This record gives sequence, C-alpha cells and structure tokens, in this order.
Amino acid sequence: MHFDKMVDEITKKRITPTQITVCIICFLLSLCFTIQVRTINTSESDILRLKKENELRDEIEQWKEVYEASVQKNEELNKKVEEYRTASAKNDDTVKIMKKELDEANILAGISKVKGKGITVKLDDTAVIEEINEASGYYNPNVYVIHDTDIISVINELAAAGAEAFSVNGQRIIATTAIRCVGPVIQINGINLSAPYTISAIGEPVTLKGALRLRGGIVSEMQSAKIDVTIEEHEEIIIPAYDRVLKYQYATSVLEVE
Repeated sequence: MHFDKMVDEITKKRITPTQITVCIICFLLSLCFTIQVRTINTSESDILRLKKENELRDEIEQWKEVYEASVQKNEELNKKVEEYRTASAKNDDTVKIMKKELDEANILAGISKVKGKGITVKLDDTAVIEEINEASGYYNPNVYVIHDTDIISVINELAAAGAEAFSVNGQRIIATTAIRCVGPVIQINGINLSAPYTISAIGEPVTLKGALRLRGGIVSEMQSAKIDVTIEEHEEIIIPAYDRVLKYQYATSVLEVE
C-alpha cells in the first residue's frame, strides 16, 4: 500500500528512473565512503598504537643495555678498587720496611737524634790536680790528666758491650769522628772540649756499667791515676744528631753484581 503511494507520488513528481538510479548510486557511494573512513581511522589508530609499543619496546631494550653496561662497569670499578687497596697495603708494608731501614741507617750514621736507656760516664781531673798543687810536690801533669786515649778506651769498651750511640759533652760520635788532644783540651769533631768530660751511651745500663767496672779494666786504671770516674744509669738518655756536614770526596758506593 505504501509502495503504491510512493509510486503515485513519483508519478505525480515525474521522477525518472535515471534519477532514481543516480540517487541509489550516490547513497551507495556515501555508505562506502563512510565505511572506508571508519576503516582508515581504525587502521591509523592501530598503526599509531603499534608504533608507540615498538618505540617503547626499543627504549626499554636500550635502557636495559645501558643498565647492563653500568652494572658491568661498576663491577670492573669495584675490582679495580680492590686491586688498589691490595697494592696500597703492600706498598704501605714496603714503605714501613724502607722507613725502618732508613731510620736504622740514620742512627748508625749518627745523623738523627736518638733516645733510650743507657749510662753516663763522667771523667774529671780537677780534684787530683788541686790535691797535687796543695802538696806542692813534683808531678808529671801528663799522668794526672785525661787524654784522648782515655775517652777512646771508654767508648771502645761501651761499644764492645753493645752500646748503640755515643756522645761526648754533646758531640755525637760517628765513624769519621776524630778524638785527639790539642794542648790542654781534647778536640772532638773539630770542637775543643775541656774537662769534665761526660760520655753518654745508649744501651742496656747494667751491661754497660759492668763492662766498665771489670777488674783491671779501664775504670780501674783511671782510678789508679786518681782520675774521678762517675757512672750513672738512666732510663732515658737523649743523644743529639751529628750537626756538621757529611761530605765524601773520595769514597763511593760499590754495587755488587751477582
């Protein structure tokens, strides 16, 4: 019934079949266009989503590589630090050994100030000279005064008993020290010294004192010559360093090759 009505209207409006066909074709084209647009929009959305996922995946992979590289680098650095610590500990031990050897060499050379327990030996000829002067008798002054040989003999006895450092009236005794009489004084390291003479020695006090007091030893001989000898033990003696310039013009080290 409706169809008949439409036909009547079409007939009244005089719409041709060609126009109807064109309308149908336009409708179909519009429908196809709409479907195509929706398909394109959906495809673009999927493409963008896939693109973002791929980019994120790539970024994740890149950061993963960076992280792994950082972990590896950190492990290498930690290994290096441990190697440096080990080497440093070894170097510290080496430095300590070298420093100890250098300190000992300086003590033997006499160029460093040292301290330790030991004894002092005081030699004085003043009392005997005054006694002889009072008696006004004849005497040989060379017999009743202290000579360089007396000081050298005391130092030799102390060295044989294990003394490690010596000084006479503050003058450090080293390998090149000259001890000699110059008129009424004794010259040590080029310095003129007069009585009383105080010989300081670092070592075991009891041993050093016993070596000097042996029967018939150096102290007995001096006391027979009426030279005052006073020996004292000390818990700490300070012996100064050799304060003159050590210069060797002719002596040089010899390197032994195996």
